[in-house]
Amino acid sequence: MQSYTVAQYVSDIKAAVAEESSNAAITNRIKPLAEKLTADPGWFKDEYRTVDSEQGFGLHLLFEQDNHDLAVFVIAWAPGRGLAAHNHKTWAVVSGIEGQEHETNYRRLDNGKREGFADLEVTSEATLYPGNAVCCMPEDIHSVWNNGKETAVSLHTYGRHLNHTGRSVFDVDAKTESPCIVKVED
Repeated sequence: MQSYTVAQYVSDIKAAVAEESSNAAITNRIKPLAEKLTADPGWFKDEYRTVDSEQGFGLHLLFEQDNHDLAVFVIAWAPGRGLAAHNHKTWAVVSGIEGQEHETNYRRLDNGKREGFADLEVTSEATLYPGNAVCCMPEDIHSVWNNGKETAVSLHTYGRHLNHTGRSVFDVDAKTESPCIVKVED
């Protein structure tokens, strides 16, 4: 049987975006495709496990349209590292490849009108394992943490490249909100 490739995945996600009108319908179509791609390791390269030691994770860009829409990454998370509470301001589908990622979801309690301020509360927690996928909507807020002993690796598909959405990172204890820009590997 022929492997499902990144190129086929990109073609399939483009079709889903063109044919669906809601974020939920788009992510519901992409989720099984992401699971299919991550179940077949033929496309995966060892370099995708590389982590930027400063930020604690490494983003490896597999695809991005010229206008920054439809970005696909492999993200590697160092053990005991992650990203604080953040939003995406675009839809997302994440599928586990190796290791485990602990996700904490939050609800915003304030109205978002006070610049630099955000009051969040935890709503749920779950751990993503290989073979599982989750979907996020544009204003969902979550944190991701590798709570395992090995590097965790996952496939991330976004409606728009993360550094082009105006997204935020939150300090839950200090109740602050600031811009979230991440380093991407070439």
